[in-house]
Amino acid sequence: MRLVFGALALAALAVAAAGLAVYGLSRTQALAAEALAAQRRIEAYGVLSSRMNEWMLGWLVPAAPTPDSTRLREALAALEALVAEDVAAARTEADTEIRARAAVTPARLRALIDRLETAMIAAPPGTPAGDAAAYNAVQVPALAAAQTSQEMRRRDEAMADMDTLRRRLRRAALAVGIAAPLALLGLWLWAFRPLFRRLTSATAAAEALAAGAPVPGGHDELGLLLARVRLVAARVARDRARLNATVAERTAALSHANARLARVDAERRRFFADVGHELRTPLTVILGEAELGARHPDPDLQASFATIRGRAMRLFRRIEDLLRIARSESGQLELERAAVDLAAVAEAALADAAPVLARAGVVARAESLPALAVSGDAEWLRQVLGGFLENAAKYAGRGATVTISGRADGDRAALRIADDGPGMPPAQLAEAFDRFVRGDGASGPGFGVGLALARWVIEAHGGDLRAEAPASGGLALVLTLPLAGTETETG
Repeated sequence: MRLVFGALALAALAVAAAGLAVYGLSRTQALAAEALAAQRRIEAYGVLSSRMNEWMLGWLVPAAPTPDSTRLREALAALEALVAEDVAAARTEADTEIRARAAVTPARLRALIDRLETAMIAAPPGTPAGDAAAYNAVQVPALAAAQTSQEMRRRDEAMADMDTLRRRLRRAALAVGIAAPLALLGLWLWAFRPLFRRLTSATAAAEALAAGAPVPGGHDELGLLLARVRLVAARVARDRARLNATVAERTAALSHANARLARVDAERRRFFADVGHELRTPLTVILGEAELGARHPDPDLQASFATIRGRAMRLFRRIEDLLRIARSESGQLELERAAVDLAAVAEAALADAAPVLARAGVVARAESLPALAVSGDAEWLRQVLGGFLENAAKYAGRGATVTISGRADGDRAALRIADDGPGMPPAQLAEAFDRFVRGDGASGPGFGVGLALARWVIEAHGGDLRAEAPASGGLALVLTLPLAGTETETG
C-alpha cells in the first residue's frame, strides 16, 4: 500500500506539471492573440484617420476636382472586418456585449462619412453650408482617437495579464519541482527502505533455511518464499545437469554407432572388391580355355565351349556390375564416356535378361529402334536397362509384354520401356525413385534401390528419368539422354 500511495503521489505531481504546462500555453496563446488583435485594430484606426485627413484636404483645396473616397472606404471596411472578428472571438456573454458596443463606432463613422460626403457634394467648401460641413468633419478623428484609446487599454490589459500569468506559472513550476524530489525522498524513507531491509533479512533467512541452519529472527513469509524459490532453482539445476549428462551419453552412443556403421560399410565395399578380384582371376582362365576350345574341329565341342564362354562373359559382367554398385554406393560414380549406340545397348540388355524373362513368362521386344548415338558409359546404360527388364519380369506378371521403343527429340534421345502389367497408382509415381521403396509383389513395382540408382546414373549422364502410368494400364519408364556431341559436362 505504501508503494501504491507513493506511486499515486508521483503520478499526481506528473499530472499537475502537465496540466500547468497545458493551461499556461493555452492561456498565454489566448492573451497574446487578444493583444495582437487590439494592436491591429489600433493600426486600422490610425490608417482611417490618415485617409480621412487626405480626403478632407482634397475638399479644401480650391478649384480641385471632387476627391475620391474609395481609399477612405477601404480603410473603413478593413476596420469593420477586424471589429467583427473581435466580436466573434468573445468567450462569455458579458464580453460579447462589451465588444458589441465597441463595434458601434465603425458604424457611426460610416454614417458620419456618408452624410459628410453628401453635404460636401451638395455645398462645396467656400459656401456657408460647405464650411459648416467641413467643420463637422473633425468628429471622425475624434471618434477614431477615442476608440484607439480604448483598444490601447485592452492591449495593455492583455499584456499585463500575460505578465501576471507568467509569474504565477513560474511559482507553480517551482513548487512542483521542489515537491517531486521531496516525494521521491518520502517514498524512499516510507516504502523502499523498509522493503529493502525486509528483503535483506529474508535473503539471510532463505540461505539459512536452504542450508538447514536455524533461521535468524524467526520464519518470515518473504524468507520462506525465497527459500522455496532457491530450492526449486537447485532442483532445476540438478535436472538440467542430469539431462545434459543423458544427452552427452546418447550422443556418444550415436557417434559410436555411426563409426561402427562406417566401418561395416567400408568392410562391405572392400569385400565386394576382394570378391570381384578373386572371381575375375578364375573367370579369365575359363574365358581363355573357352576361346581355345572354340577352335576345336569338333562342332559339338565348339558349341559347348561357345556356351561356356557366353555364360562366363555374363558372369564376368555381373561381377563388374557388383563392383560398380559398390563404388556408386560409396558416392563414386565412374563413367567411361564414349559415343554409344542406344539400340545396341537395348539389344544387349534384352540378351542379358532373356533367361529371367523366359522363366517369368514375360515377352520383351524392341520395336524398330532407330540408330541413336548418345554420349555415355555403355556398361552403366546396359545395367540400367537390364534392371528395368528384371523388374518387369518380377512384377509385370506372367503373360505380360514389355516393349522398348526410341526416338530422337531435338538434341536428345528418348527411350521408352513399357509393360502391360498391373502398374501402380499415379499418386505413387513420385515415390517410385526413392531409395528402399518397394512394391507389394505383383500388385505394384518393387524397386528397392534399382530405380534410385538408375536415376542417379541417368542424371550423371546429363539425362532424365521419369515414370508414367499409361491410360491403357501398366507402367512406362522414359529416359532421355543427350545425343553424342551435344552433351554438357555433369558433376
